[in-house]
Amino acid sequence: MISNVINVILLGIAISDIVNLSLIAYQFVAILPESFEDECTVPKSYFITRLNYFLLFIKDDFRRLSAWLGVLMASVRYFIIKNSLNPKFNFLSKPSSGWKSLTIAFIVSTLMSMFYVIRVDLISEIWIPPEACGYPTNFSMTKYGFISNKLFFSGPEIYMFYVAFDGILKIILASVLPVLAVLLIRELKKAKVSRKKTSVVSKNANNPDNTSKLVIIMTITCICAEGPMGIGFVFEALLVDAPKLIKIVNCFEIIIFAFAILNATTHFFVCFGVSTPYRKSVKELLWYKGSQKPITISPKISSASIVTTRKVG
Repeated sequence: MISNVINVILLGIAISDIVNLSLIAYQFVAILPESFEDECTVPKSYFITRLNYFLLFIKDDFRRLSAWLGVLMASVRYFIIKNSLNPKFNFLSKPSSGWKSLTIAFIVSTLMSMFYVIRVDLISEIWIPPEACGYPTNFSMTKYGFISNKLFFSGPEIYMFYVAFDGILKIILASVLPVLAVLLIRELKKAKVSRKKTSVVSKNANNPDNTSKLVIIMTITCICAEGPMGIGFVFEALLVDAPKLIKIVNCFEIIIFAFAILNATTHFFVCFGVSTPYRKSVKELLWYKGSQKPITISPKISSASIVTTRKVG
């Protein structure tokens, strides 16, 4: 399965989607009981408070990483086709290039998501339930929460800059992806024409370029998911002093996140439907073996043996 750079990047996208969707499911399960909480509900423990905030950091990291890897996959595929006859670019198709690219993208995305960790401080206070709750006398617990780190930030400008920068980066990615898709389609047409002009035609020359089809389809889905999300982030940064408008933007972002979830869930079906190596790997993973029909070989009698038999008779 991991025989070239595209498969390595696809593996990175798959891991990012699994982590992202798993965290979304966890948040849904964790938030659902909060709708039934009241003033008598005990606060969350130190571990749960830290865990929930850390999962937000992981979710932001892998969601961004999935989009970046989509751009990386389209870019690498374009340069591979464009420079297919140039031996200097052979390193691009090797799996090692994919692993290096995955490592760099993960490190940069993680550094950006570190903003969620360093911009806040964990605080604690004593929680005393109302008498009507029926708790024992002098019952109390420690309640944990987060506040903005005033020593690190001088004001809300840094937060506005970060949100706007993240949103603009998403818009740039959504703008670059269609350009890469057009360039990739153009290079595919050039490669098809050049194959027709050559006297020697390979066995796979008439077969469609499934890898490039896979890249183009995933590029389109990534555009639909990242573009509107970036616009929402930019508006959230610009309207920081207008709480009512921010609520409208947040409602808009919820709808956008639904597109992002749909984008992540369709990656498996796109890969399974287009990529033959992907289907083969899934079947091997599930221990699936296609029905094999028994091959019957009928004995053939040569004309010489028939003549010999007649003579003997």
